[in-house]
Amino acid sequence: MVKTLASLGDLYAAKEDFGELRIQYPEVYEQLLHVVSLTRQLQMKYGYMGSLLMDEDITVYEPEYIKDSILTLYQKEVQKLTDHQDVEVVRQTLKKHREIGYPKLFLLILGAKPEMLKGSTIFK
Repeated sequence: MVKTLASLGDLYAAKEDFGELRIQYPEVYEQLLHVVSLTRQLQMKYGYMGSLLMDEDITVYEPEYIKDSILTLYQKEVQKLTDHQDVEVVRQTLKKHREIGYPKLFLLILGAKPEMLKGSTIFK
């Protein structure tokens, strides 16, 4: 579980960086958006996606009640993103804003307004 306290300025800076990523690297951004959206639709933890993408320990976030076939399909979609030639730009952006936390960063990508994410929220 990640506890984050993100300031409005931090959230706007991250939103701006993802906007630049969208403009400068549209292909990898679309793949990122696809995987974030899939994560939300499958009701998986954003920490799981972030950990897979950043090559971190996933045991804390591993889904317990998802069929293996669905999990395999999901991991293949994340792998497509990690195999993209420009994935390092995504990783650098995530590292830059790590203190915000994966859930809030991914919600920004999905279009959430920084004002809605400001403050102390507990996400997984």
